[in-house]
Amino acid sequence: MSALRPFGLLLALTTALGGCARTKPPPPQRSPTVISFWEPYGGRAKVRLQEIVDEFERAYPRIHVQVSYAANNLTSSQKLFLAIAGGVPPDVTVVDGQQTTEWAARGALENLTTPVRRAGISGKDFWTPRWQESVFAGRVWALPWGADPNFALAWNKQLFRQAGLDPDQPPRTMAQLQADMRRLTVIRPDGRIVRLGLIPWEYGSANSLFTWAYAFGGNFYDPPRGRHMIGRVTINNPRNIEALRWMAHYARRYGISHVAAFQSNFIGAAANPFYTGQIAMTLLYIEQYSQLKRYAPTLDYGLGFIPAGPHGHYPTGWLGGWSLAIPKGARHPRAAFEFIRWMCASPAGTLAYGQDMAMFPAYRYSPYFQAIRHNKHLMVFYRIVSQSRHARSLTPVNGYLMDLLHRAGQQVFYNHQSAKRELDKVNRTIKQRLAQVVRAARRRLRRHTTGAGERRE
Repeated sequence: MSALRPFGLLLALTTALGGCARTKPPPPQRSPTVISFWEPYGGRAKVRLQEIVDEFERAYPRIHVQVSYAANNLTSSQKLFLAIAGGVPPDVTVVDGQQTTEWAARGALENLTTPVRRAGISGKDFWTPRWQESVFAGRVWALPWGADPNFALAWNKQLFRQAGLDPDQPPRTMAQLQADMRRLTVIRPDGRIVRLGLIPWEYGSANSLFTWAYAFGGNFYDPPRGRHMIGRVTINNPRNIEALRWMAHYARRYGISHVAAFQSNFIGAAANPFYTGQIAMTLLYIEQYSQLKRYAPTLDYGLGFIPAGPHGHYPTGWLGGWSLAIPKGARHPRAAFEFIRWMCASPAGTLAYGQDMAMFPAYRYSPYFQAIRHNKHLMVFYRIVSQSRHARSLTPVNGYLMDLLHRAGQQVFYNHQSAKRELDKVNRTIKQRLAQVVRAARRRLRRHTTGAGERRE
């Protein structure tokens, strides 16, 4: 028996080694797809954004997201356009909702219509004005990410009491607003402002004109219908003119130079004159809600809705917000779309956006809205989001329009020009620019019919 043991051991080893030789080696591990994501925040906001991206990567370990800062607004998006022209764009970019149709018309974005349809996503999933900003020429160019409710009306209850006003009853009509402004405003005989009831152009003449024009029942652009690419420009709508005249009345009454000097005293978020009691009412945007808790924790204030003019509806407001898009020529459109779908149209992604960024998601079914249902102030913003009918404007020349409206406001406020004449001029100019842009867009869309996700990774 002892003589057979070496032979048996050799046979066993040979059999074992032979079995190993026949076993297939494990498949090589596939490296994750790396996509680049350009965002415009920086600072603390970028840290919070990175936490959301980290959560995405845990859910999608085969996609890695490199986050980089890139300035991105109506006038500072040169880095992105240069990257697209040079053939080295990022895979995902943040785009201001009002820019989307303009960038699409310029050929800067990938067509997302097919991957959106395949993902089972539609306009019903988002607040309507934000979805409308994402569609141009019957195609989808971005997914709405946030929905900024512009604006809530905040009022200082202590100042209302001092003026003999009911601290629990904010104005609901323009007539009530004007009466309250008179009682709350304190101006010395030399014109120096001690306290203002409200500054109608607080956010600049262009943004403020959108706000008050919608409160007066106005409109700036009728979207195209059917197969038409271009809609009807309505900048000189009579209600828009009425709103601009109303703003100009207070520019003359208070002295717009005196108001500018008054505003120059308040530098930085902590010194906001509403927080310090030197403005009795203000239009509050969603990010300021957290600022109020930080910088004015003892302020006795209420939060409600912008008053409506005789032809407006109550509550009124309009939606802004960022969207996510895939720049033209992106290297990894499929992975990029998975990322923006999760960020913009998934329960987990939109909940993280609301909680970590302290912003409202554009996805109407986000569980974030259930999470805030017991917060009475945030629910005011929710009503604005859920009932708003407008974005700034859906025209694909919105950046240019904003610039023209700013100049028109300055002419009316400082040089006492006619509101009607200035808005008539803007209307003519925008119609001409819109016709030029649409002609170029038609040619471009005929050349590029495929969309993101159609190419292989």
